[in-house]
Amino acid sequence: MAARTQQNIAFTLIALAIGLGAAWYVSSHPMDFRVYYYGAQGVFNDTRPVYGHHSGMGWPMHYRYPPLFLFLIRPFTALPLSWAAAIFAFLKVGALFLLIRALWNRLGPTRSKAAWILPLLFAGPYVVADLRYGNAQSFIFVLTGAALLALPGASVLAAAALALAISIKVWPLFFLPVLLFQRQWKVVGWTLAFTVVLLLLPALYWGVGGNFYLLQEWAQQEFSTQVGQAEIWFPSQSLRGVLMRYFTVIDYSQVPDSNYPLVHIATAAPVLIRAVWLALAGSLYVGLLTLAASRKTELFGVIEGLAFAALILLEPFSQKYTLVVLLWPTMVAGRLVGKSRVGGFLWLAVGMAAVQPLIYGSAAQRLLQVLGLDFLLTALLAAFLVNWVLESPTARSSSG
Repeated sequence: MAARTQQNIAFTLIALAIGLGAAWYVSSHPMDFRVYYYGAQGVFNDTRPVYGHHSGMGWPMHYRYPPLFLFLIRPFTALPLSWAAAIFAFLKVGALFLLIRALWNRLGPTRSKAAWILPLLFAGPYVVADLRYGNAQSFIFVLTGAALLALPGASVLAAAALALAISIKVWPLFFLPVLLFQRQWKVVGWTLAFTVVLLLLPALYWGVGGNFYLLQEWAQQEFSTQVGQAEIWFPSQSLRGVLMRYFTVIDYSQVPDSNYPLVHIATAAPVLIRAVWLALAGSLYVGLLTLAASRKTELFGVIEGLAFAALILLEPFSQKYTLVVLLWPTMVAGRLVGKSRVGGFLWLAVGMAAVQPLIYGSAAQRLLQVLGLDFLLTALLAAFLVNWVLESPTARSSSG
């Protein structure tokens, strides 16, 4: 008991130090948080539109969230930007700390060093990237993770957390079919109900018609961005992004950073590659749902971890900071890597993930991004988890 208390104190002190460090850095480099801050400030001061290229800080740093998020950010605008960004970053570290501790306890005690080395080296750089960007991704990840941890005992609480996440960023909807195929009927129903209520709440400020108009603007903006033929302003680490870079010619002169190298091996029409991506992504998602419905693993979090990895691979665009969600699957994989016949391949991915931030030079880092190294690492992690689900217990026991 005393040893566990000491571990908790040490972990808390480490989290506090990281939180203060992140707050100090983000206070002078607010990056994405500036979009939220100036967006909310401008909307409630009637100096900026809610959506469009002139919202937020102007394209490409325009506001892209549902109206509800503006009200969550509004209290921060009472403070100077630097202080608001610092508090936002500190709260993110605190939220991540609580999720890590809850998931660690749920997975159970272990003496395996891989349990903490693997997530530290693999997901650690992505956590740092998320903290540097000042994006809201960590909060959405924590809410989604909290919802999954609350199941199956607290369905309504899980639904409330998942609905709040969906009402800020739409990607947690990815988990609803997974839960549906796992026969979590109650949590899916409550999540949909809570989401509708949360999306309608801004009507108290803008009126029913005004809120509906803003939701329509947001939906049109995001639909055209996510499923259009044009690529985003960064090298996406999703399946779509990799396919587009290798099989079409991307005109980087049309984006803020035109220094990315071209790596295409073909010059197909973007509409064709988009169709291929939709077909592949749909097929792989059906495979995920099939595993969720038919497979039961002895360790909690495996299917959920696979879903987080699949999210990065299958969603239209995945930026580096969004890969903070890989913290969940790497924590799970750290418990499994020593018991699998293919554990060596995962350690190879861990090595590449740890070395990547150390490679010197912006040109080299841009090249790694357009080549899709983060996509490859995520795919290897997902393949490891799929193999674990499909691998027979006899094979695992003989390898362990």
